[in-house]
Amino acid sequence: MTVLVTGARGNIGSRVVTGLHAAGRQVRATARDLATLSVPEGVQTARLDLTEDDVAADNPTAFAEALKDVDTVFLYATRTTAAPFLKAAHAAGVRHIVFLSSPASYEAAEFRGPIGRIHRAAEQDLAASGLDHTILYPSWLATNARRDWGAAIRARKPVELPYPAAQCVPIHPDDVAEVAVDLLLPDNATHRGRMQVLTGPASMRLDEAVAAIGAGLGRPIPVREISREAALARREPWMAAEILESLLDSAAAAVGRPAPITNTVERITGHPARPLSTWVAENRTDF
Repeated sequence: MTVLVTGARGNIGSRVVTGLHAAGRQVRATARDLATLSVPEGVQTARLDLTEDDVAADNPTAFAEALKDVDTVFLYATRTTAAPFLKAAHAAGVRHIVFLSSPASYEAAEFRGPIGRIHRAAEQDLAASGLDHTILYPSWLATNARRDWGAAIRARKPVELPYPAAQCVPIHPDDVAEVAVDLLLPDNATHRGRMQVLTGPASMRLDEAVAAIGAGLGRPIPVREISREAALARREPWMAAEILESLLDSAAAAVGRPAPITNTVERITGHPARPLSTWVAENRTDF
């Protein structure tokens, strides 16, 4: 049977595709635009856009190609409902969904914010679908450092943080993907359940995370504390103002509060969660 990976161009989805292929599984990777999709040789591809109008209209043929002979699915949240896709997956005989969610779905500072609302709605659709599923809640992805701080570090400028003392638990994206792969394999169903909270091995301040990158590069990286208002004024066009407001609320609530840590990665994969320093060493050229 085939494992379907939605969002196969994504940070986690691409790694899930690679992991499943390496495990010798039949994989079908999907993307909105197949011209942008690069997959290992032997991996099937199918166009799939969960945000299209025909999806919202519950077109029964919208997912036929993607779901043919599919046993398990890796799914991510979108701003639109996935209910029609889940209905089609149920009808197609899908036996398990591994859903990549966010701690914003339940954390107090973000629960009512846009990120929390999007993921809670998706989880509610999943629960209503009747499909067996496991929800993954990964902590702060190490790749956020590249996204948020990479330009400043490459330019040898200070990293500007509105809440440098906010605590996070960086997690290596490979750890998230390895857990997902384990849960997607039908012969490795031991850890399937309603939810799995995934974290890295250590809680640290954001400015300590910047320092860890500096240690990996062999040079100090200055940090400059800025106001919330300045952070909002520097908002990148690709990030909605409401999303940034919610992220700032979350950071403010995390100041001086150690972030929760679990041993889920080790329990499922058999190895300890990778530290941030490992990710930095593997991605030094990005900085």
